Amino acid sequence: MTLRKFAVVLFVVSLAACKSQAVVGKSGGGKQPDWIGGESFDYPHSAYIVGKGSGSNREVAKSRAMASLSNTFEAKIKAESTTLADTHSRVTNGKENYTKDTRLTENIQVDTDKVLEGVRIAETWLDKSVQEFHALAVLERKQAGRNIRQQINELDQSTSTELSRAKSSGDPLLAMAAMNQAFQHQLQRQTLQKTLKVIDLRGTGKPSQWNLADLRGDLENQLLSLKIAGEVSSSEISSLNRLLSGAMSRAGFPAVRGAADFKMIASSTLTDVGRRSGWYWVRGKVTVKLVEASSGKVRGTHTWSFKTSANSKDVAVSRLVTKADKAMKNDMKNIVLEFATSVGS
Repeated sequence: MTLRKFAVVLFVVSLAACKSQAVVGKSGGGKQPDWIGGESFDYPHSAYIVGKGSGSNREVAKSRAMASLSNTFEAKIKAESTTLADTHSRVTNGKENYTKDTRLTENIQVDTDKVLEGVRIAETWLDKSVQEFHALAVLERKQAGRNIRQQINELDQSTSTELSRAKSSGDPLLAMAAMNQAFQHQLQRQTLQKTLKVIDLRGTGKPSQWNLADLRGDLENQLLSLKIAGEVSSSEISSLNRLLSGAMSRAGFPAVRGAADFKMIASSTLTDVGRRSGWYWVRGKVTVKLVEASSGKVRGTHTWSFKTSANSKDVAVSRLVTKADKAMKNDMKNIVLEFATSVGS
């Protein structure tokens, strides 16, 4: 079966989808089973993770039992997280100083098919007094642990490979791409580690040999060590040079003194849409491309599009410039990281 990638935030959906493959155990409407009001003797907490559900028919009860089991993981796992930070510049006595926080967008995905392998509906029971169905979903801890440890081992091997590639690469963008890939592998591993700690009653899981904060710091340092000079090629927005300079400073790329490794070349267009329903509309685009200073090779391109309106053209243009300024400052660092990642993919 081809394994598909799902964010853990979709855990409930994935679990529900597994019900078609579930092996249903005991089913009946006799004496109330022990798991209705407490722990199951046949599926004890020490060996199984369980979920219970009830409903007006058997299928609803089974689906709710699956969803209940997934909540055990959801309580401790956040599949998608975004760590935001910025590098701020301040001029004091003519000297430009920088304070750096981390700004990296993280999109963590795990292979939930392996995590869910072995989930099944163990028992169902009908309470005839109220015509309500009950279901018990179970997942064997040992089997789930083995599946997750296998994924963790694969991620650790990939992390080691990417870090070796980063160390040996003579291209700063390719090195950054490899470092970012290693960082992403360990982010994914961290999520699996949280899952494993839920499954492992000892609560230890399998700690990583790499410190995630150190990997993030190394990636940040590599990013900020790039010598990138700003340049405007053509612009219908008169203040584009100021916008580019501000965005690069915010991203942590100070003004380059001497030879640069790369050029961040910006251009813009401004379109007068005219009046519509009493409002003056303008459209604008800002494009940046990262170019090798020595060869002129383009390593990546990004375009922002904007549309604003106001009572006059001047105010509409001013609002568009404000939007462009904000977007460029927010996005510049991650755009350079995306350029590196696309190069290395």
